[in-house]
Amino acid sequence: MTVTEITQIGKEAVNDENIIVLFGETITPDLLDVSVVQKKISDETIVLKAGSRIIFGDQSYQVQGVGPVANQNLNEIGHATIFFQAEVGTIANAVYVSPEKLPELEVGMKITFQ
Repeated sequence: MTVTEITQIGKEAVNDENIIVLFGETITPDLLDVSVVQKKISDETIVLKAGSRIIFGDQSYQVQGVGPVANQNLNEIGHATIFFQAEVGTIANAVYVSPEKLPELEVGMKITFQ
């Protein structure tokens, strides 16, 4: 289990597209408006696969599929694109989760990867 904390939510990060772009604190300024910035609280390696869970605060989501570079990017730069949809696509850095509803996010909220 790995825990991160949301440190910043870009003004366009949450919209009606059912997607959240996560980035670590090394995010470039041009991506701040469209991203949710997180910092790692625990040092465990993130290893997501179908059946894993991502919990935003107390809102739990089941992982349906994981792109081939998503775990590596989450661990190295805190980056992945979370798609809130049951259908698994083919984007290399994507994590597909259900239910198909965006979580309510706020700065200071914990994200748990398990």
